[in-house]
Amino acid sequence: MTSIYLPNSFEERGVTIPFSTDAIRNARLRGDNPKRREFLLPGLSGGEGTYVIPFHALPDVVEMNMYDRALVERLEEVPAITPLDLRQMVLEIDAAGFGGIERSTSAKKELASAETVGLFNQCMLIIRALKLLSDESEELDLKVLITPEGQRLAKQQFAGYAQKAGTTSDDVMKKLETWANLIGLVGVRAADHPGHLMREQTRLLAMTEDLREFIRKEPPEAQFMGKGVIQASELASGIVNQELEAVWAYEDDIAHSLENAGATMDSVKNHLSTISWVLDGWERMVHDWNDSSDSFRNARRKVLEMIYENMPILPKDILGRDQMEEVKTIREHQSGWVKANVDWRTDEMDGEMMARLDQFQTIAA
Repeated sequence: MTSIYLPNSFEERGVTIPFSTDAIRNARLRGDNPKRREFLLPGLSGGEGTYVIPFHALPDVVEMNMYDRALVERLEEVPAITPLDLRQMVLEIDAAGFGGIERSTSAKKELASAETVGLFNQCMLIIRALKLLSDESEELDLKVLITPEGQRLAKQQFAGYAQKAGTTSDDVMKKLETWANLIGLVGVRAADHPGHLMREQTRLLAMTEDLREFIRKEPPEAQFMGKGVIQASELASGIVNQELEAVWAYEDDIAHSLENAGATMDSVKNHLSTISWVLDGWERMVHDWNDSSDSFRNARRKVLEMIYENMPILPKDILGRDQMEEVKTIREHQSGWVKANVDWRTDEMDGEMMARLDQFQTIAA
């Protein structure tokens, strides 16, 4: 049996780059230095593996549009890239208009809403902290807290706690602001305004349920692929839920979290980073599935096949023993379905591109 390739780490797996050119739409990028950086092009060689292409060679291999070239130019400027870095970069490129008016409008709206989400989470943390730490009886609500007067009142109510803790109200407020800026990526527990990572998790869970319903009336082949996607998405969502609980657990003992703010913030950062890596690659899969909602079943079946062939695979260093075996089984089944060098929309092979790709090495499927 052909050995099944599993990346050792998220860094080895690389970051999903949202290229719009079909041939590279599932490309990943890895490497912390532009000179050593390389693209991974999965789904181009079937069971033989994934092409590994040096960063600067990609434009010579694939004809890219203006949007994709703008992405490559920006990627060349940064020393390291993570899913969170990439998202910010893509939003800025979209906002600049490279992807058209609709994407520009959406990106500007998202960039603006991030500030609102951050402010909301800061106020929610202050409210929860006041309930646990303040001796004051006056309760401040969200509408009050977003005003300068509300912030002044909050500082005043923290005075008693701050004195006991050997700090100042300003310091408490500053730590809560830092905390809120971090946690804004997901939102506080039960947030009315969740961050983008929480929204991605929610959409992934919704897609999983929609797929479960869709394959009930599908033939065995589609059911097989659907079950594989569901299995992989549930595994990813389960890990994300564990990381979310770890992030939100710091809200349960706010005094201890603030007294150990350095360690708290480092831990929150690590959990949020893990969430972003686990979800990396699923956003486009979810978008493509949702975008096909009004299509005929045979068209949705083709989208399902594309998702099954290209769905993100978790690396070894985040998996427990049982999870490792589960992922290996998913990969074994998945590798047998990949169509060699076939465009998922047209079922046609790009022979000219394949000739250019022949000079590059592959890694096992």
